[in-house]
Amino acid sequence: MAEKKSLNELLKWSIINQATEKEDASPRSSTIKPMEKMDPGLIEAILGKSESQMMLEALQVIKNPHSTDDEKDLAWEDFEMLIQQIDNACNVENMKMWPPILEELKSTNPKYREQAAWVCGTATQNNPKAQAAFLKEGGIQPVIGLLADPEPYVRAKAIYALSGAIKHFEPALEEFKAVGGYKTLVDILKTDSRKSIRTAVRGYLSTSMNMELMSNQLANHAAPFFPSASPALIIDLTLVRKVVFLMNTLLIQDPSSSSALVDLELIQTFGALLKKHMDDEDLVEKTLVALKTFFDNASTPVPSATLDSIRPQVLEAKEKYADYILDKASWADLEKRIA
Repeated sequence: MAEKKSLNELLKWSIINQATEKEDASPRSSTIKPMEKMDPGLIEAILGKSESQMMLEALQVIKNPHSTDDEKDLAWEDFEMLIQQIDNACNVENMKMWPPILEELKSTNPKYREQAAWVCGTATQNNPKAQAAFLKEGGIQPVIGLLADPEPYVRAKAIYALSGAIKHFEPALEEFKAVGGYKTLVDILKTDSRKSIRTAVRGYLSTSMNMELMSNQLANHAAPFFPSASPALIIDLTLVRKVVFLMNTLLIQDPSSSSALVDLELIQTFGALLKKHMDDEDLVEKTLVALKTFFDNASTPVPSATLDSIRPQVLEAKEKYADYILDKASWADLEKRIA
């Protein structure tokens, strides 16, 4: 009904402002009526809202304490869809939206932490301007903290956000390294107990330049953050896969960190993953690819004892998966590297 009314108003406006030939020929002395201005609401009804306006309205719903969960869920989805467009992602900074979005990373509602991380990852992915804005607003450290969130779906979106923020963007990568990001990732790969996850978080907090922010975040979740028994925290293979995949990218992007990664026992950690999850073809493949990437890009020599420790796992993987993962040349090269 509202649409019909808008169309009727548009038709009325068009008729009023359309001069006929007879009217055009009226005497010069006749008064010329100024064209009536269209109602802005009518223009909006016809042309629709601008995407910037839709982003603003979605964020208002997200930040409104009286919005229902369903309303906020829809607003987050709309916002994420809009910022898939690069210009809109850049407008997050122009419209000063980063601070309220980053606040949601500390929400007591895990769903909102997940959605905020999702938006951060989408906005920064392959977008240097958005990556720079995200870095400037202090986004790196909170998403690293979320890698230890009690909810696996939050952790998954946190690694997505971290990946979008630091991949192919040197300033953000340097910030990531400065706050102990590599150690956090390696500790996640070592995780097979709650104690390991605690260690990963403590390692991050001990080197963070924004400890107060993350300490407050942990305090906000003091009750559920490290439950006495949580299967999700015992091991999260989805997160492990994502971390191995990100590590492979970083080994290409940042070969200068190979020495630090040797010191963090990354190679032994890859070997332990192979040994523990040899029946998981996907994880074995990702781990072997990352291991080969390390050898292909690193100039740092690996101690012979370290090579000895991973050789049995690599050879076992070859025996089991030679026909399914890697090619003959890659297997031959990998064997040569660990010889």
